[in-house]
Amino acid sequence: MMAAGEGGTVLLRRPVTMRWLAPLGWVLLVAAVAGVAWWVIDHGRSDAGATQRLAVAERAVLLEAGEVVLAEAPVAQRLWWDFFRSTHGVLAATDRRLLFVGIPPEPLLHRAAGPFEVVDASFRFAGAVGVREATTRSRGLRVRLASGTQVVGLEATAAAAPAMRAVLDTMRARRDQLRAAAEAERRAVEATSAASRRATYHLVQPGEALESIARRYGTTTDSLLAWNALGASRIVAGQRLLVRPGQAP
Repeated sequence: MMAAGEGGTVLLRRPVTMRWLAPLGWVLLVAAVAGVAWWVIDHGRSDAGATQRLAVAERAVLLEAGEVVLAEAPVAQRLWWDFFRSTHGVLAATDRRLLFVGIPPEPLLHRAAGPFEVVDASFRFAGAVGVREATTRSRGLRVRLASGTQVVGLEATAAAAPAMRAVLDTMRARRDQLRAAAEAERRAVEATSAASRRATYHLVQPGEALESIARRYGTTTDSLLAWNALGASRIVAGQRLLVRPGQAP
């Protein structure tokens, strides 16, 4: 910029603008925040294999007397209150339920050495268990388990996805077996109850007496006489006697 003066023309320097520094500042700020966030998420993450071995050991402790593990798979859980860090664990299908056992990540503020935290969730086959499956972008498996108010979301890596599917298939097969057994037991009880309500008859064999027949069926001679309209205790072979009257349902 030029300006006229008494001594002639004077060159004036224009102030250098700093506008280009503002976007750079924002970029650096975002990068710094992202770095801190990644450090927070990754900080304290324990080895997945070692943590899952701890979960398997805890699973063995949580089994009930006589409970048998039929299939299991390594899984992970990410929760917002853990800043979406992985809770590594194991999902097992037993002969009675689905059992998840996980070891949460270490606290961001490290605490003194002591017992590690364990989380678990149980879904019994006797109740209604809702299962939703979805394949992840990395060809892993994401599963949502729900029973009543209890909801658990789990993930398996691509390598562990077949084991996870085996756990779910085992759960479905075992649940169907238990339902079939319960239905068979219900029908057996109904059949027994119906049989107990039906009248029972006895065909007199040679040499049998009314007294021996009464003892066999847990009743009395007088009852047999009354039920069969007999005037005397004499009976003959081939005679059909009512020994237990039927009952109304």
